[in-house]
Amino acid sequence: MKTAVKAVLAALLAGTTVLVIPAQAATIVQRTAVCHAGDYSGTFTLRYDTSGGYHRIMNGYTTSGPYIGDVVGKVSLRISYRTGSTSQTVYSHSSSTTGSTTFTMPSTATVPVTSTGTASATFDNGTDSCVATVLIS
Repeated sequence: MKTAVKAVLAALLAGTTVLVIPAQAATIVQRTAVCHAGDYSGTFTLRYDTSGGYHRIMNGYTTSGPYIGDVVGKVSLRISYRTGSTSQTVYSHSSSTTGSTTFTMPSTATVPVTSTGTASATFDNGTDSCVATVLIS
């Protein structure tokens, strides 16, 4: 113990940076899915990390189009997981979009690593619609 403390103090005095990395640091996963309906398409990207037995959803980003002029579409996001025959929704939100939307998730948006999770973005421009789905695993 004394040797470790001396080594850290010596490193600090020498101007060296000492980094302590936790043994189970979380890794960020990014998944993207695309959907098409005629000329209309949507792209959905989800970011999450995994630690402590849960996938913690960080954020999501969508793009869709083409939009001509001021056409406004709608994007709906649903994140859920299934355990056996039971499905649980952990987040859902709909909003208007003219091409791109960012979703920031609450800290409660988590999926147990023992369950099968999905995140689906439904894009609708009033004429066409499609769904882009990513797996959370």
